Amino acid sequence: MKPRIAILAALPREITPLVKGWPVRKRIRNESILIAECDRAIAVCAGMGRERVTRALEIAESCGPLRMVLSVGYAGGLHAGMETNALSWPAAVVDAETGQHFACETGSGTLVTTDHVVDHKEKLLLAKLWNADLVDMEAATVAKLAQARGLPFRALRVVSDDFQEVLPDFNRFTNARGEFREAAFAGYVVLHPWMIPTAIRIGLHTARASQTMAKALRELLEQAE
Repeated sequence: MKPRIAILAALPREITPLVKGWPVRKRIRNESILIAECDRAIAVCAGMGRERVTRALEIAESCGPLRMVLSVGYAGGLHAGMETNALSWPAAVVDAETGQHFACETGSGTLVTTDHVVDHKEKLLLAKLWNADLVDMEAATVAKLAQARGLPFRALRVVSDDFQEVLPDFNRFTNARGEFREAAFAGYVVLHPWMIPTAIRIGLHTARASQTMAKALRELLEQAE
C-alpha cells in the first residue's frame, strides 16, 4: 500500500460531504469513531480535544503508512477579516496552553488551539495575545504528533463562527469522548426558545463550512500523486 494522507477531524459532519461515496466507510461502535478510506487518504473522526485527536491518528496509522497528516475542521474567527465560511490554510499553529509554535507545510496566518470552546471575550484576548486569526481545539496536538513522527503537517480550517458571534456554552454539551451531544443541545434550545435563531444560524454555517472544506480537500487529493 502506498503512503496516504491522514485527514483528522473532530466531528463526522465536518467531513461527511468529502467522504460520501468513498469505497470504504465504517465505525468503531464502542468509541463512536468514523473511518473512511480511499486510495489516497484515510479520514478519521474521533471527537473533540487532544486525547481524541491523538486516538484518531493512532487509528489512521494502524491502517497503513502515511505521507502527511492533515488537521481539518471548523474554527472560530478572531478578527473582522475572518468572516463566516472563510477558508484558511494556516502557516503556523500555536498551542495556547504551552506557547509552542508549529509550522505548517504551506499557508498564511496563525491558528491558535485551546482546550475548550471559547466565548467572544476569549476570542478577542487570543487574537491580541498570539496575533492569531483563528481558534480551534485540535490542530496544535496534531502538529505536535506529526512532528514527533517526522511527517509533514498541514491544517485546513473554515470559519463556522466569526469573532462577533455570541455562542452558547457548547462545552456543557460535550461528553468525555469529545462528542457533541446534539440531542442534549436540542433539548436545551427547546427550553430556551430565544436560542432558536442562533441554533439555526450555527447549523447553516457549519453545513456551508463542511461543503467548503470538502471542495478544498478534493482539490488537494486530486493533486496528490
